[in-house]
Amino acid sequence: MSLTRPAIPGAAPSGGGLSWRGIPVVLPRRGDPRLRLSAVIISLQVLGQAGLNFKVSVAQILISVAVCGLVEIGITYRRQQALVWPASAILTGNGVAFILRAAGTRHGQWWTLHGVGFFILAALIGLLSKYLIKPGGRQVYNPSNLGLVACLLVVSSPDVFPQYLWWGPLNPPVITALAIILLGVVWVLRPVGMLPMTAAFLVPFGAMIGGLAATGHCFAAIWHTGPVCGLAYWHDITLSPELLIFVFYMMSDPKTAPRSARSRLAYAGITALIAAGLIAFQPTEYGVKVALLAALTIVCSLVPALERACDRPQARGPRSMDEPCRGAPRQPASEWRHRVTPSTVAVALILVTVPLAVSRLAGDQQLLNLERGITTSGTPPSQ
Repeated sequence: MSLTRPAIPGAAPSGGGLSWRGIPVVLPRRGDPRLRLSAVIISLQVLGQAGLNFKVSVAQILISVAVCGLVEIGITYRRQQALVWPASAILTGNGVAFILRAAGTRHGQWWTLHGVGFFILAALIGLLSKYLIKPGGRQVYNPSNLGLVACLLVVSSPDVFPQYLWWGPLNPPVITALAIILLGVVWVLRPVGMLPMTAAFLVPFGAMIGGLAATGHCFAAIWHTGPVCGLAYWHDITLSPELLIFVFYMMSDPKTAPRSARSRLAYAGITALIAAGLIAFQPTEYGVKVALLAALTIVCSLVPALERACDRPQARGPRSMDEPCRGAPRQPASEWRHRVTPSTVAVALILVTVPLAVSRLAGDQQLLNLERGITTSGTPPSQ
């Protein structure tokens, strides 16, 4: 979950004349979309504590944000000799804490540190990926997305789980949350030109999930008695606030989404296809949610190839000046085809292992029992 303002190559850090003990201080600029996204997520976090019964503590949230912020401040200081406001890192930590849950944490345990190590693990994996996995010098993965997928697949249930798809009946707190999400779309996404991309995901994804519902697919969820099937299956996935946040505020990261309008539409459509394909095999809400998050990780691995395919000159001749892919930067093919680097190896491993790990969730009987409310001890599960 990270909207970023692209850096200007060769530009020196500028803090508007601010300094601390002779060290330049760079603060966020007014109009930075990251500040707007932060305002939306913080508002939802507050609402989650006050009215939505989120099973995450204030301490878990603050530590996730602090770890990301301090690490990024240290990295940027080492590189730029300046204290730079860690806007992207704060979003990474907030995004991890918004979705990740440590089993056993109860709503109202504001300052519990239970399971905080899982939050730190996901936050560090995501944040460090920005600096360590950069084939061709370009960031590949949305940090909070990669960190969450890694933690949910490696640590897995029963220790961690993602925030529920269902936030409760349509009461005032849920209505307020939906209003914040939808109003934030206009406020945050319009300036970065991502609205068509979100539609290119939501329409085919909704149709494919409708097809799964019509053919008898169901999932078990700890918050629901019996399997979720039929119209409820479609509704609880496609109209979930969690899905909307994923599409509007995680897929739309300008640093990791394709750069041209045409390739963004392909990126959204392919993500919808892979997400629905992975979800089709999942009998649990845990699997559905991880499949959704993993689809973005998989497609982010393919973004350079998508851009090359979209922006390749066509045999019919040069494009007119008003075609959507005009001016989109091209990645040299040699960067990916002929150079094997630690970054390209990491991308290849992620591309192979993530779908395999997600597919294994479909056969996890312990996970299915947890979602059904069954434990070997006969006591309710701790989620």
